[in-house]
Amino acid sequence: MTTANEISFIISKKGKKMFNINNFIFKLNKTTSTTKYYRCEDSRCTVTARTDLQDTLLNIKGDHCHPPEPEEIQIRTFKQVVKTRAH
Repeated sequence: MTTANEISFIISKKGKKMFNINNFIFKLNKTTSTTKYYRCEDSRCTVTARTDLQDTLLNIKGDHCHPPEPEEIQIRTFKQVVKTRAH
């Protein structure tokens, strides 16, 4: 049985787009002519995700070795909003 994935984007401190999938943060690892490859932000974790070039999620491989961090995502989202309003 598959479950629906909760997906959104957040912006990193360096201005890069990152994927938030079910409260796990993924950073862009590589882009090809048809696919974007993302990797879990936790360097110990081996979970990867693939999207097409329009950022439609294609698949997720692996199991996370750490719990999700919804508080961290809320903090990053809040900082992003504050930064946007300041400009």
